[in-house]
Amino acid sequence: MDRNLPIGILDSGVGGLTAVVQMNKLLPNESVIYFGDSKRMPYGNRENEEIIDLANRMIAYLERLGVKAILLACNTISSQLPHLKSSVPLFSIVEAGAKSVVCASEGHSSVGVIATCATVKNRTYESTIHACHPDVRVISNSSVSLPKIIDSELDNVGLLADKIKECVDPILQKDPHVKYLLLGCSHFPIIKREIGELYPDLIFLDPAKSQVSILRDYLEENNLQSQNPKRQILLYTTAETYEYAAAIKRLKLEIDMLMKVKLLEEDE
Repeated sequence: MDRNLPIGILDSGVGGLTAVVQMNKLLPNESVIYFGDSKRMPYGNRENEEIIDLANRMIAYLERLGVKAILLACNTISSQLPHLKSSVPLFSIVEAGAKSVVCASEGHSSVGVIATCATVKNRTYESTIHACHPDVRVISNSSVSLPKIIDSELDNVGLLADKIKECVDPILQKDPHVKYLLLGCSHFPIIKREIGELYPDLIFLDPAKSQVSILRDYLEENNLQSQNPKRQILLYTTAETYEYAAAIKRLKLEIDMLMKVKLLEEDE
């Protein structure tokens, strides 16, 4: 495999840009091709069969562009990993998130998880975390609307606060001693500041950092680190490109290209 091929990152919307942030920190020489299916986000409110089909279409799109590995930045998509098809290695953000939980809690604490409806419904984090350490108590709660608000209404401060509380409060009501909160949707690290202002005593775990660390280890072990000095970050989305403006600004990303494309034939 050509070591100078870019890394693919896919997500249902802008949330996976948090993985791009971690790429900039941990793998600053690697080019990135990002695909966000913002037209159909949030994936967490869709049925498993549709999630699998859309994810495989995005994987195929990235493979046609030429990538050497793909980060599944979307937790909902990662929950369907056994059903995904790829000719390059796939890196699940759920597995990375579970690893960060076990390391942080040392296998003994109660941990809160906020995620999409599909991720919580499928008990993805519970099963993955318990496979690593069965003694961790996992308390999960989902949000139907928060990811969409982050995609398209990031500056709506009041609405954002209300939806954060709806997502986090039930976890603390079940166990007020929860110390760690896993941001189990790729969109949620984008609003870590707002969550922290509401819950200053919680310690937040961002799976994207662990995910990119795992990718870095893979590249080093297989001698696949890029030697190309002309790094690029290319973004493709199925929605209007302006939806990415607020997230790009907040995350302080420098982008080489942002383009609207079709994933399905009926896309405009």
